[in-house]
Amino acid sequence: MQAIQRILCPTDFSECALVALEQAWELARSFGATLDVLYVYHNPPFIAPEITVGYASTAMGQTLAELMRNEAEAGMQEFGAKAAEKGITLSAQRVVYGDAANTILDVAKNGNYDLIAMGTHGRTGLSHVLLGSVAERVLRRSERPVLTVRHTTEAAKH
Repeated sequence: MQAIQRILCPTDFSECALVALEQAWELARSFGATLDVLYVYHNPPFIAPEITVGYASTAMGQTLAELMRNEAEAGMQEFGAKAAEKGITLSAQRVVYGDAANTILDVAKNGNYDLIAMGTHGRTGLSHVLLGSVAERVLRRSERPVLTVRHTTEAAKH
C-alpha cells in the first residue's frame, strides 16, 4: 500500500462534509499527511453569470459570478472556522469554479493527492435520481482511493 501523504477533502459545507473532514483528519494525523479542503461552485446553467444582482440594502450591484464566488469564499471561511473549533489543522482551503465531480478529480490528479475523503448524504430513491451524487461520480471515476463517509440525517432519508 502506498503511503498517504496528501489528502483532499471536498466539501459542500454540510454537516455530512464536516463528519468526513473529521475522519480525514484522523487519517492525516495517523499518517503524518497534509489535509486540504476543496469547495467547487458553479452558476446555475440557465442564468448568465454576467447578470448583475442588486441588493436592497446597498446601491452597488455585482455580477452573479462575483456573488457566487463571494458566497463560496464566505462559506469556506465558516467551514474552516468549524474545523479549527474541532482542532483540525488544514494545509490549504481552495474555492474553485467548475463541475463538482470533474473538478474534484482534476484537482486530485494534478495535486498528486493520495486519497480523496468526502461525505455522502446517503440519499436513495427519487432524491438520489433528481439530485445525483457527486461522491458516487467521483468514486466511480477516480484513479485514487476514495473514502466516503456517510452521515445520515432525517433529510437524507427521504
